[in-house]
Amino acid sequence: MSEFPSENQENRTECGVVFMSAVAEASHLLRRVAEPRPIGDSVKQAIARAARRCGLSFTRTEDLWRQEARRVDAEEMDRIRRAANKHNAAQEAKARDELSELRDRLARLEARLLSTDEDFHRPDVDALGELVRRSGGMDRALDRKG
Repeated sequence: MSEFPSENQENRTECGVVFMSAVAEASHLLRRVAEPRPIGDSVKQAIARAARRCGLSFTRTEDLWRQEARRVDAEEMDRIRRAANKHNAAQEAKARDELSELRDRLARLEARLLSTDEDFHRPDVDALGELVRRSGGMDRALDRKG
């Protein structure tokens, strides 16, 4: 075995935490900020979107994205982290809205089924109720993050 740790070993602690360099973290966050990426989206478009959302120049964002930068200034990292946090909050709010809309649609469907023939549609209504109960776990997961 080599006296030098492998790339994967040198960034891990005993408890399994992985440490990233600032450039690697910035690259990772920029890629998340660029999401969602539409079908047919080019890397150049994604970098431009991330640059715009973070308030950085395209060339600087591209260097960070491709992990070609030598360092990340504290101000740049703060901008990137703020943009990533803002993006995450927006994604969580969107997920909450979609879940609420889905629950409303399921409730309307259940009411419609019960209004036509309650005995005939009871298994379907019970299955819909199970879906709603399972989605309660989504609420708890979103609330923990929020």
